[in-house]
Amino acid sequence: MKSKLILTGLMAAVLTACGGGGDGGSATGGTGGTGGTGGTVQTTKISGTAAVGAAIGNAQVQAKCASGSGTATTAADGTFTINIPNVKRPCVLSVTAPDKTVLHSVVEAGTDTTVVANITPLTELITAALAQGDTNAFFAQFDATAQGRLTTANLTAANGTVTQMLAGLVDLSSTDAIKGTLVAANGNNAGNALDKLLDQLADILEKSKTSVSDLSQAVASNAGTAAIKTALQPASATCAGLRTGKYWAVGNGGVAPAQFDAATLAFTATDESGNASSLMTFVPTQGQNCRFTSDSSSNPIDFQVSSSGLALVNGSGMEQVPGFMIPAQQIALAELAGDWNALGFERDDNTQPYIPSRITFKVGADGKFSAGADCTGVNSCQPWAANELPTLTAATDGSFVLTDEGGTAKVLVFRGTDGLYTAVITHENGVLIASKQVTRALPVAGSKSSYWDTTYFPVGSPTSSAESTEIMTAEPSTGVYTRKRVSDGRIDTWMQNSPAPGLRYRARTNDATAREGISLTLGNTGVGVLISLDAASRFFDVSVLRPTAAQ
Repeated sequence: MKSKLILTGLMAAVLTACGGGGDGGSATGGTGGTGGTGGTVQTTKISGTAAVGAAIGNAQVQAKCASGSGTATTAADGTFTINIPNVKRPCVLSVTAPDKTVLHSVVEAGTDTTVVANITPLTELITAALAQGDTNAFFAQFDATAQGRLTTANLTAANGTVTQMLAGLVDLSSTDAIKGTLVAANGNNAGNALDKLLDQLADILEKSKTSVSDLSQAVASNAGTAAIKTALQPASATCAGLRTGKYWAVGNGGVAPAQFDAATLAFTATDESGNASSLMTFVPTQGQNCRFTSDSSSNPIDFQVSSSGLALVNGSGMEQVPGFMIPAQQIALAELAGDWNALGFERDDNTQPYIPSRITFKVGADGKFSAGADCTGVNSCQPWAANELPTLTAATDGSFVLTDEGGTAKVLVFRGTDGLYTAVITHENGVLIASKQVTRALPVAGSKSSYWDTTYFPVGSPTSSAESTEIMTAEPSTGVYTRKRVSDGRIDTWMQNSPAPGLRYRARTNDATAREGISLTLGNTGVGVLISLDAASRFFDVSVLRPTAAQ
């Protein structure tokens, strides 16, 4: 427990003399130094400006250091000063913006008695890059591990990470967001150059329907430049996930590049040279945000768009195998190294029906597969022979090509804002949806979700419905949870991370509406796939989370 400093008349005079913006701040000293025992007291002054473009006035700033803490109230122009006696750095700061977003900033380890630490959305992102996790938890705990991250070298690296992620959107190449001079817009003052960068970021966030908190979480997850730039593209008025940019249109074993304009809802397929080959306009489905149909009455196409931009596509000619719309990203081959799960709907050739499939594989940074297996049932997997192992190569258009003894398949990879990868592997005899093996946390009891659910069968057209579920129980010791479907009250039971990390298993029951199956949730994309293991009813299912509002 930190000892309290007894504020003598001399101490009070020192603090008053060192007061700054706002109320001048209040502080609790650490146990280091000689304050309170008649010795010399060394006071550290932390000053800065809190702003989101506009100044954050009349707000409490908190500073928490390795030893010592303090608070101050910002002035109308967002400036503040906190004086902390006998402080031991590093420190982390927080302030709550007018929209209730909590922003953070940091002061690295050192002994300077006068330091600057602005608090803005940009410093929140830098703090997230340093914390490699939730910034609110980082501030609340601020233990030895957290303090150890706050070195000058790590701060420089975090600045570089955020600069790279925002390159081409907000130019931070010659800016120190934490220590730079910040004059925030207030009254008749338009703000200085650093403040205008905050305005640029705020404009991008508004147009992309992305919050500062969302972006902070993405940075903390080390989502990477490709994922961040996808999330910050302008969004359509009724669906935050449907953004301007390049997409891959996947269907019937083929892949075509396309451009989408969120303002006009125009979807333009292009040829290999980038020339427009076809054009359609998305028409919002009344009462269903993020669901669209094409404007073609002769060949209507249904689009179910997730929060990430991944979309399920159904239409004429795609009765047996799902189609997808995938935001195009530049991802390096080496990023795909690791162990993967994949669920698919495939056939041996065009004379056979499609059936559910499951594979596992391990790929190296050079794209060469070192292991793989075809799996049936729950735990029966047949390893691939050495001569059957494929190779993955990067194509010049940003896609990948999978080559094995049977031919080639196109691979489209998408990285979400949680840093996880999804791969869509498409070939003339079906499709596989893959994700790296990661251990998934149990859902929280009481949590609810709403989604579109589309099921594909070996024969006949797919069926689609809107469903909602609620998690009833979750048992960490067993990894088992139960879920209730709202439409009919059905309860089903799932085992998380079975039969492999990242998968979940639903055992056989007497309920014909809950077939034995294995499901794969694709990170935080809002999309999941499932295969039935019931020989009496083989199917492939795709679910897309439905937004609760225009998000």
